[in-house]
Amino acid sequence: MADESTKMETAKQEQKIEYQVPPYNPTHVLSPEYEGTSNYEVGIAQLRREKLERLERLKADPEASQAQIRQAEEDLKTLEYLYENYHIGMNVFRTAKGGRDKLRE
Repeated sequence: MADESTKMETAKQEQKIEYQVPPYNPTHVLSPEYEGTSNYEVGIAQLRREKLERLERLKADPEASQAQIRQAEEDLKTLEYLYENYHIGMNVFRTAKGGRDKLRE
């Protein structure tokens, strides 16, 4: 019986698979075409510019209704809130990422 358990141990050691993780060495964390910002930030900024232009056109148009102007202002506020919320969330993430490392030392 002891001989059988020794054979099983040997078989387990022979079947042990070595896992290798390739080194993580990124050349670009963010795509260069976004100039250091995320595509989310670029998209929100572009939408914000479009909404701002629309609001200016509506304010300059004498036939534009107050409801259209209010809606354009609300759309602009919503985009600003989305952008601000993204930055608040990312700041919390960046702070929390290395925040616990000091406690373990």
